[in-house]
Amino acid sequence: MVSNIMLTLVFSAGVAAVYYLVPRRFRQWLLLLASVLFYVSAGPWLLALSGGSALWSFYTGVKIEQAETKEKKKVWLWAGILPILGVLFVYKYFNFFVESVAALLTIAGLGGSAPVLQLAVPMGISYYTFKMISFLADIYLGKREAEHGVDGCGAYLTYILFFPQILSGPIERSEHFLMQLHAGPVYRPELFSMGLQRIVLGLFKKIVIANRLAGYVDAVYGAPESYPGLACVMAAFFYSFQLYCDFSGYSDIAIGMANVLGIDSRENFDCPYFSRGIKEFWSRWHISLSSWLRDYIYIPLGGNRVSKARHKLNVLATFLVSGLWHGANWSFVIWGGIHGLWNMISTKKAENVSLARRVPEILVTFCGVTLAWVFFRAESFGKALKFLRHAVTGFSLSYVDIQNSILPFTGDNTCAAYFLTACGFLLLLFLYERGQVYGKKRESAVLSSGWLALMLVSVVLFGVFGASGFLYANF
Repeated sequence: MVSNIMLTLVFSAGVAAVYYLVPRRFRQWLLLLASVLFYVSAGPWLLALSGGSALWSFYTGVKIEQAETKEKKKVWLWAGILPILGVLFVYKYFNFFVESVAALLTIAGLGGSAPVLQLAVPMGISYYTFKMISFLADIYLGKREAEHGVDGCGAYLTYILFFPQILSGPIERSEHFLMQLHAGPVYRPELFSMGLQRIVLGLFKKIVIANRLAGYVDAVYGAPESYPGLACVMAAFFYSFQLYCDFSGYSDIAIGMANVLGIDSRENFDCPYFSRGIKEFWSRWHISLSSWLRDYIYIPLGGNRVSKARHKLNVLATFLVSGLWHGANWSFVIWGGIHGLWNMISTKKAENVSLARRVPEILVTFCGVTLAWVFFRAESFGKALKFLRHAVTGFSLSYVDIQNSILPFTGDNTCAAYFLTACGFLLLLFLYERGQVYGKKRESAVLSSGWLALMLVSVVLFGVFGASGFLYANF
């Protein structure tokens, strides 16, 4: 079920149809049941792993609150966090760690083979791990109370396993989510309508744009030497749009499904490719992750309340953690390091600057982010360098190279139409988001009837359907 967006939407529609028929006090239990069924559809063992971790963090949260001294609270905090991180390490990072150590030993001439675990990464483990850690940390810091009793346990399990958010977030904070759940979600026509519209917007981004660009991007990244350097450049930029439309599209769908169920969810994107600098970019891209890293990594390390040198190290460390969170691969670490170094040397942008100054800053930021995405997309650091090398050495603007770059599959007119359709819908999305930024419409995600109709028709007529998963579901 979880690999197919349309089946997931059908499942969500079925839940919503029953949701408002049951008494208000039972709705959180229906959400928990739906989330459990969603997990079981992907594999019963996933439920045992995530559910067991959630129950342990629920228990240790109570013990943190009950502890009488700061020292005892800290002991229970780490008693809750370390097993959760241990599970994450074993399933996601163990092979990366032992293979890296083995590679270092080989370089040192000591040799040795690495024991590899044949374990699939559990669905949503990076997301629900961060949810659990923030829940425990907030109790320890006195920002919230622990959950208690059967109802509290059920609400907490619903928060951790909430099916619209488990694949790719957003990483919702416990206080915001549980407050609504305890109040009892009710039918709110405006929120329900907004949720449906967000789902349409998300489908448009994912099915019409991201899935359409995926064919081009996958072909060129899979064998860059088979295409002109221009195709590599185009694939790099197309991947920027593919990743954004894929991930923000899922966020729109997840937020929309939560809205339909009467739950307000915080935004995860704010037109990031209109950013004038890298600091602004990270205040607009994957907002739930960047704010989590700020609150639970950067600030505990000292934030900017330390020396300049220490502050820069804190920034770099935070982005290296961000890279590792995305994947157990050195290419992700390099990607995080690039953003960390870029943030270290960047300065705050002046406000209210002219359009003539704003546009170049936006373009420079977008190009820099696109360059970093190459390391994010490539399967390894070596393949990323190979891709970039061919993009430079093989670059040409000859007619033949332009033709071969526009038609990367078979070179026929069908592919030309396919390519131009993708570009046209990117332009459509650009015009919509430009209106969101410069039209001062960010206070509401409501689409006008014209935009809604156009996007819905585009999904039906031009959508690329199939069992295509979401890119960020791999993390």
